[in-house]
Amino acid sequence: MNDIILIGKITGSTPNLIEMEYPSTMGINSVRLPRTMVNRFERISNGRVAVYVRTDESEKGRQLDDELVNKHAPLHVTGEHMSIVMAFENNEPIEVAEEFDDETPIWSAPSEVAPTITVDGVVQADGPFDEMLFAGGRKEKATMDWDFDPVRKPAFVVVDSGDSAMGSTVARVNGANGEPSAYHIFNPNYASDTRPVGAHLGTFSASYYPMPYRVGYGPVLDMAAEKGWPTQVMAWNEGKQSALFIDVSSNVDWEKASGRLGTSWEARGFTNNGDYRVGIAIYNSLDGSSAYKVQAIAERLVCTNGMVMGDRANLISLRHTNGVLGNFDFSKLADKIHEVIETAAEEIIVAETMRDFTVNRDTFEKLMTICERKGLITKPQVKRDDSGNVVKLNRGHMWRLMGQGWTNPSEPWVAVNNRDKGSLLHVYNILTGAITHKPTWTDGNDTLTGSTLNFSTLTDRLQTVHKVLGDMTRKAVNGKSIDEQLEKVPMFSEILY
Repeated sequence: MNDIILIGKITGSTPNLIEMEYPSTMGINSVRLPRTMVNRFERISNGRVAVYVRTDESEKGRQLDDELVNKHAPLHVTGEHMSIVMAFENNEPIEVAEEFDDETPIWSAPSEVAPTITVDGVVQADGPFDEMLFAGGRKEKATMDWDFDPVRKPAFVVVDSGDSAMGSTVARVNGANGEPSAYHIFNPNYASDTRPVGAHLGTFSASYYPMPYRVGYGPVLDMAAEKGWPTQVMAWNEGKQSALFIDVSSNVDWEKASGRLGTSWEARGFTNNGDYRVGIAIYNSLDGSSAYKVQAIAERLVCTNGMVMGDRANLISLRHTNGVLGNFDFSKLADKIHEVIETAAEEIIVAETMRDFTVNRDTFEKLMTICERKGLITKPQVKRDDSGNVVKLNRGHMWRLMGQGWTNPSEPWVAVNNRDKGSLLHVYNILTGAITHKPTWTDGNDTLTGSTLNFSTLTDRLQTVHKVLGDMTRKAVNGKSIDEQLEKVPMFSEILY
C-alpha cells in the first residue's frame, strides 16, 4: 500500500471513478482512480486539482501502485508542487498563490486520455446521456478529440501586383491601423501533409477569443469529481463544436422544487420514481456557431427521449470576445450550478403535469400547426391532378411521425401508457421522441427516414418543444384551458390543403 499525490486536471468522473491527467516522469499520463482510494481532494489554482491517493491490497490497488510508483510516477519539481506534497503529508491546509505560474507545461501536449466517444469501433467509457445523444444517427458526427489548444493565425490573401514580371504576392488582411483585422482558427491535432496547420475551424475579427474547451469545462469537471457526478465530454465537426454533459440526478430535491412552483402544483402530487435522468449541458464552439452557454437537460428513461428546458434554465450565455468570455471567472461558474439543478427539477414537474390536460383530435391538429409555425415540422408536398384533387402527399417526415405517435402511443420512442394517452404529455413525448430518435416512418409502400440532426439543432428543437408546451401548461394550471389558448389557431388540415 502506497500514498501517492497527483497534481493535474479532471477529465471525467463516474459515481465510482475519478479520471484525471497529471505530469509524470514519462510525460502526461491519464489515470482512473477508484473513489475508495482517494483520501483527499483539493481544488488548486489554474483549473487544477491535487489528489491524495492511498492504494490498497486489491488487484486494482496493485495495478495503481505499479502505474503511479513505477511506470508513471508523478513529476513534482516546482516549489508549488513540493508545498502541496508537504501539506498533504502533514495533513495541513494547502496555500497556493492565486496567480501562480507553474513552470511545468502541463497542458502543452495533446491529451493521452482514453477516448470518451465510440467512433468506428473504438471502445469508450459509457456516458450518462449516450442513448439520448447518439440516437438518430448522431454517433457518426462525434469525435473523441476535444482537448486541444486552438491555433490563431493572421489571415492572408493573394494580391495581383499589377506587374506581369512580379506576378501575384501575398498580403496580410489588415485594418486601417496596419494591424491584423482577421484571423483563422485551427485545430492542430488534425495537421497533415495536406493541412499543415490542422483543421480550419473558422475566420474571425481580431476581437474573437478562441478559448480552449478545457478552460470553460475544467472547474465544472472538478466539481463533478468531488460530488460523484458522471460526466461526458465530446466534440464534433473536427472540434468546431463541443459539449460537456453532467448527470446531477443524485442532487435533485424534488419536494423542494414542487414547493417553489407553488401550492397549485404541489396539489398535483408529482413524485419522481426514477423516471428521469437530470443533467447539465455546457455548450461551446470555436467556429462562431454558438456562444458559451449552460443549460438544464433531462432524459426520460423509459424511452430515452431528450428534454432541454426553456429559457429559465439557461444559466449563462457568453459571447466569444476578450472583454466577455476572456474575462469571465469560470471558477465561480461551478458554484452556481445548483441554480440549474433546481430549475431542471421544476421544469420536469411542469412536463409531468401535462398528463392532467386532455387533447382531442382537433386540438392535436392545432398543436401541429403551432409546431409548423415554430419550425418543428414541415408541411408535406401536396400533389394534385389536373382537376385540383389531392392524389398524393410527399415528404413531411416529422408530420407523419406525429400522426404515427398519436395513433400508436406504445411506439418505443413515445412510450405513453393508457392513462396518459390523449394528453398534452402524450404530444410532448411524440415530439421529443421524434426529434431525439429520428425513427423511420413507413406505410408499407413509402419509407421516410428524415435527416440526421446535429447536436446543436437537436438541443434547439428540444428546447422549443419544452418552451411551447411548458408555457401552455403553466397557463392551463392557472385556469386558461388548452382549447382557450388555441382558439384562434387553425387546424393543420386547413393550412395543408
